[in-house]
Amino acid sequence: MSVKIEQLIQEVQQLPHEELIVLCKALIIQLATPLRDPQEMYDDWDDLEVDKAYAQLW
Repeated sequence: MSVKIEQLIQEVQQLPHEELIVLCKALIIQLATPLRDPQEMYDDWDDLEVDKAYAQLW
């Protein structure tokens, strides 16, 4: 773990409950998968071999 992350964790541990909730919501928004473009997340989006494998499962 990096020093920066360790420092952030120490700072977070000192936050009051209400601020932790706000921080948590902000982090969830930051990490959320964009629904508008699934190709950003799935590198096999247009892969015919992957499509065949999924077709066999269904």
